[in-house]
Order: sequence, then C-alpha cells, then structure tokens
Amino acid sequence: MAQRESNNDFFSYQGSISRKNYIINMLILSAIYIGLSFIHFENFSDFIRYKILLTILIFMADLLKFVVLLSALSVIYRRIADFSVYKSYKFNLIMRRVFVFLYVLPVLYIFCIRYFLDIMPFLINILDIIVFFIVLPIAFISSVVFCFIKSN
Repeated sequence: MAQRESNNDFFSYQGSISRKNYIINMLILSAIYIGLSFIHFENFSDFIRYKILLTILIFMADLLKFVVLLSALSVIYRRIADFSVYKSYKFNLIMRRVFVFLYVLPVLYIFCIRYFLDIMPFLINILDIIVFFIVLPIAFISSVVFCFIKSN
C-alpha cells in the first residue's frame, strides 16, 4: 500500500485517491448500485417475449451490480492506501486485514460462498446474521469514516 501516485479510476487497485475523489466515486457507485437494486427485472416479463432474454437481462444486471461492487472495493482500497502510506508497517498490516475482513470476505460470501452452503441451512443462518447485522454495518460506517481521515 505504499504507492503514492494518485489515481481516480473506478476499477484500479494501484495508487491512492484523495478524499474529494473518494466521496464523488463512492456516491456515483452507490447511486448505480441502489438504482439497479430498485429495478425488478422480473416485472419486464410482459414486455419480453422470450424467457431466455429475460434470464440474460437479469444475469447482466446482477453482473453489473457485482462489477460496481468490485469498483467500490477498489476505491476503498485506494483510500486506505492514501491515508496509511506513511504510517508504520504494523498499521499497514492491520489496515490490510481490516480491508479483507470487512470488505472482501463479505462480498465473496454474498456472491459466491453462500450458494455452495445451501446444503447446510443452519450454517447459512448463522453466517447471514454475522455478515448482514454485524460486519456490513461496520463496513458501511468505516467506509464513511474513511472520507474524513486526512492523508499526509
């Protein structure tokens, strides 16, 4: 995380990002994700004649939501890199672990691992409670706090 070049791309894990660009990028990505979440593509079944086209449309919308989420992860990672660049090695290590635990693992769980655990509903219920009621609120609050932390 010791790279100092500023980078304003949506999908890049290199460099850092300023507070202003972080806020702008997160607002754009949040608006796109929330907008895609509010659209129920299943309701377009009256307008789309073939079910395969509806299935492709739903898949493409879910894929776009996943890409937007990965872009948000890259923005958060670069913001962490921006304010931890001149800190100690221990602080950098802790921030990398926080990033993996609060952001990467919940995304992997929600989009990938959860579908493989369908055979164990008890485990899914416990993990859902942990992820949705403990980890995600902490991740949301910390991503808002990141915009107020000044870099060196």
